[in-house]
Amino acid sequence: MGKPTAISEEVRRLLLVRRMRAVIAGNTLATAAALASAAVLIVGFDEAKWRTPLLFWAIIAALAFALRAYFFATLDPDENDGEALTRDYRRVTGWMIVTSALWAVGFVLFALIAQGLEIALLGVVGTAMLVGVLLIHRAVPFAGYVHIALLLSALIAAAWLSVGAQSLPIALVLVIYAIALWTAVGRMDAAFQAAIAADVEREEARATVAMLLNDYEEQSTDWLWIIDRHGNLREVSERFANACARDPETLEGSSILDLVEPGEGRDQLSQHIINTHAFRDIAVSVSIDGAPRYWQLSARPRSDGSMSGVARDVTADRLIEERVTQMAHYDSLTNLANRYLFNERLRELLGDSRSSGANVALFYLDLDDFKAINDTRGHLVGDRLLREVAERLACEVRDEDTVARLGGDEFAVLIETRAGDGMLIERAHRFLSVVRAPYEIDGHSYKVSTSVGVARCHDGDCDAEELMRRADLALYAAKNKGRDNLAIFEHSLDQQARERRSLEADLGEALALDQLRLHFQPIIELETGQATGYEALLRWYHPERGVLGPGEFLSIAEETGLIMPIGDWVIRTALAETVDWAGDFRVAINLSTTQVADPRIVATLSQALRETDFPAHRVELEITEHVLMDQSDANRDTLLKMREMGLRIALDDFGTGFSSLAYLRRFPFDRIKIDRTFVRDLTSDIGSQAIVSTITRLAEAMDMETTAEGVEDRRQLDLLRKLGVKEAQGFLISKPLLAEKISATTIKAEEVAEAPVEKAVIDYRQARKAALKRRGGQAA
Repeated sequence: MGKPTAISEEVRRLLLVRRMRAVIAGNTLATAAALASAAVLIVGFDEAKWRTPLLFWAIIAALAFALRAYFFATLDPDENDGEALTRDYRRVTGWMIVTSALWAVGFVLFALIAQGLEIALLGVVGTAMLVGVLLIHRAVPFAGYVHIALLLSALIAAAWLSVGAQSLPIALVLVIYAIALWTAVGRMDAAFQAAIAADVEREEARATVAMLLNDYEEQSTDWLWIIDRHGNLREVSERFANACARDPETLEGSSILDLVEPGEGRDQLSQHIINTHAFRDIAVSVSIDGAPRYWQLSARPRSDGSMSGVARDVTADRLIEERVTQMAHYDSLTNLANRYLFNERLRELLGDSRSSGANVALFYLDLDDFKAINDTRGHLVGDRLLREVAERLACEVRDEDTVARLGGDEFAVLIETRAGDGMLIERAHRFLSVVRAPYEIDGHSYKVSTSVGVARCHDGDCDAEELMRRADLALYAAKNKGRDNLAIFEHSLDQQARERRSLEADLGEALALDQLRLHFQPIIELETGQATGYEALLRWYHPERGVLGPGEFLSIAEETGLIMPIGDWVIRTALAETVDWAGDFRVAINLSTTQVADPRIVATLSQALRETDFPAHRVELEITEHVLMDQSDANRDTLLKMREMGLRIALDDFGTGFSSLAYLRRFPFDRIKIDRTFVRDLTSDIGSQAIVSTITRLAEAMDMETTAEGVEDRRQLDLLRKLGVKEAQGFLISKPLLAEKISATTIKAEEVAEAPVEKAVIDYRQARKAALKRRGGQAA
């Protein structure tokens, strides 16, 4: 350990404390001397015409000394931290300089009128005040130096004013005094600092010795002990008695077994004592002042039948082992069983059930809304919420049941029961209820729900892995129902899972086996009935299952990561298959959230446009509002890059989300696609008509086009046109068709390639053509 220096933190703080103590200690005497000196001057000077200014000075000086004394008396340096101590020290220095300045002014003032004995009186008081620097100024060296300088200057000036040139010898003496005092203050301060540094060094040395002694006492956990042939303690040492928190006299003659708690270790110790056999490292538990301790005992017999041995305190090691065991088996956040301990108990319970015919039920829970809270409110709130969920679940089970946190926001409850499915469902509803109740955290209320999958083993018909698989399938089924739901395992779920896995495996080969196809559904202009574009819709021509729509396999593609290669294929194929079609139509391509979140999508689109030489302004990319909800800033930047390429962006399924209007404001879409749910009831529901009308007016105000989806009735076409919708698509117009079924021949070069539309649309076109002709070709 290095020797402390005057600038070390310990010395600096202690120096300030000691300085302040010295100032406080000399405060009373210094104040009394100053006030007495001022009084002597006032009484000793009897010049009537100067009485008023002298009294004025005396009052100011007395008030300053009194305030200084009061301030010094309020100081408590031992209670202040470093910053406050430094601030108070600066104030003390300031007060001292102020009072020194008052003395300097006073001496000059009195010198102006001093005569005869008054000069002598002024000299005596001035010299006393100059030497008075040794009272309290010595503890504040800077203030002391200022005091010497001010008073030396004032006294020399006073002498000159009093006796003129004859004051030079006096000035010389004063300078010599001042030099001596200056040197004394400096040496006293140096000695002051040296003493404090020595104190700190001694304190550190004492602390080091004490620490080493404490370490020795704490780490030395071996004690000698002796027992007679009956197991009674003899010649009890002070160290052994201290370990037992007893007096040696009270332990002498008592049985060593009385110190040990009942258990396997005590039984082993007793057996060795009875047989007088040597033993080594028998672990026993003892209670010292009500606190459990753990010892290791070793001993060997003596020739006289007694035994002598060594005891060692291994409590710290035992607690570490218990802590490691706790960490290995319990979740550190919730103190519930972790996945490891849960699996151990599950295997143990199912192993017993196979022989005993017991029934084991497993409730698998996954919080529905936790990620949103964790992301928006922070991990601290998320952790608090998880702990409260854990406490609520633990309160709903018996002591012999197991509640575990499997990781993240997943929990499991394992019980042994012969109850029927109805009771298990009732129990699951109870879990849903307690989790659903609001949570009060830091003055805020939070709500979260959970999904519960329930599975069981009947009379040992499955192992741990199978029960977990069943619970997982049930949880998946519960989540498919929506939030805050439960599902109990049925074998039909197993079949669905097998089919899903089979479909997943087949989908991985669909691209390579050329099983994917694009169908194109026409979009018509409601004013003329003519086709203005086609939406590319993906179909999977499965060799066994037939033609599958995107709803049957795209979720699998999202989960398995196949959505990107499939999405890239859709973009390239849609442009390649339509590039040679005649007409100024557009091609609409759907993009998933995953595609937009991948920055490579921009390069994919750019490459596809270059390879096919397809005009960018005739490509329309359809997205849902989820694209802007997930990683909204990054996704918005990607969409803006697409717009810069000349591509058009449409908001699909408008009106079905939570924030559609907000997203219209955040991103300048080219088109709004009105969801089929509003079109379906359009002819019979005035509310749907009002919504569609509002959407069209909103789109017109924001310079956006509108397309209605899901048109299946001729009356819907007429009504949509009257409500201001520009385009429509649906089965009434045409089902999605393969590219080869759409004719590439046109009547006029500028017309779009024609699909074989339904008769209702042909009639609609003719009606619109006639209407336009009557109006001279002007739109309604």
